[in-house]
Amino acid sequence: MEVKQIDQRFSVAGQLNEADLEEIADQGFKLVINFRPDGEGGESQPSSTVLAEKAQALGLQYAYIPVVPNQVQTGDVDQLRSFLEQHPGQALGFCRTGNRASNVYQQVLQSTSQASTGKPACCQPQNESQTLSSRVMDWIKR
Repeated sequence: MEVKQIDQRFSVAGQLNEADLEEIADQGFKLVINFRPDGEGGESQPSSTVLAEKAQALGLQYAYIPVVPNQVQTGDVDQLRSFLEQHPGQALGFCRTGNRASNVYQQVLQSTSQASTGKPACCQPQNESQTLSSRVMDWIKR
């Protein structure tokens, strides 16, 4: 199992199995989010129910947000935001490769940032006193 850290709060991984959950608990994760619909990987893919039961036995919180590849919905982003707000601590999202988990998390970050200022993250000042024009001027002076 390869875990890729996105930031201090969220990491992603490919498909997990029951043994992986033990390792995840040992690494200090508090919340595991499964973004892979049941049956997508055939019979070799553990069901969400089996993983949820194992996670609970290990003291992990478990969430299931099945996302079809390339079809992230607003509701998926809202669900993840809600789970993260309810469960502080490190979270690990997984799917087949980790890409869907990362994509949904990035959308949570973007929507949260935009909601607080009305602007996308890319257009926000680096600090409260710095405007876009002052950032451009600083760049030109270099």
